[in-house]
Amino acid sequence: QRLKQVLINLLNNAVKYNKENGRIEVTTEQIAEVLRISVKDTGLGISPENINRIFNPFERIGAEKTETEGTGLGLAVSKKLMDAMGGTIGIDSVVNEGTTFWIEFPTTLSQHENAGSIQASHSTDQEFCETAGLILYIEDNASNIELVEQLLNSRLPGVRLMTQMNGRPAIKLAAEFKPDLILLDLNLPDIHGSEVLKMLMESPVTKSIPVVVISADAMSHQQEKLLKYGARDYLTKPLDVPEFLRVVEFWVKKNNK
Repeated sequence: QRLKQVLINLLNNAVKYNKENGRIEVTTEQIAEVLRISVKDTGLGISPENINRIFNPFERIGAEKTETEGTGLGLAVSKKLMDAMGGTIGIDSVVNEGTTFWIEFPTTLSQHENAGSIQASHSTDQEFCETAGLILYIEDNASNIELVEQLLNSRLPGVRLMTQMNGRPAIKLAAEFKPDLILLDLNLPDIHGSEVLKMLMESPVTKSIPVVVISADAMSHQQEKLLKYGARDYLTKPLDVPEFLRVVEFWVKKNNK
């Protein structure tokens, strides 16, 4: 959400302060261990003496030359968001030629690369390998399912994974197979995951099955609500792989005692 807001702000500026029949280019490049996303326009550009003011609140550098309206907060907000995300924002501009705003983030391992490194470092962990059970994963994103499958196959080969992309059929699966653990995404195609959790907890057949929520929503009020509904834990995406494996092993073993 934050990254999207920053990019929308930069694109809005590129449109507002461009010239008639101008052009906008969005490019990405990796420089060493940094990912840079650039938004370039062919507008009037910004003079060197104004560059240092460009990220100040309520500054609308160049606005006097256009008829566009605005608060002058877009770039100031973008800088605050980039700081919050641990990234940086900058500008390159040439008067009468155009302006390029760029944002940069340090790169990291993808979820699958991270999973591979965890697998390699714990390939002989006998305690993990001996854990056995059945997990139902309610998730509509194929990439997330593939990641969890890879983690379980490498660290918990005795644990079987059953998946369902929709909430209502998943409730029926849970009642029929009574898995040792349910992993639950929130943004499902048919109903919200919170409704799935409430129905699971209200049914005498499934209320004793531990449910762990896995969601990109890291807001504290959301976590508190789901834990109040009966979730045993709440993991955020992208997954912290060691924490995910610890939580899965704990609940599968506990339910098998």
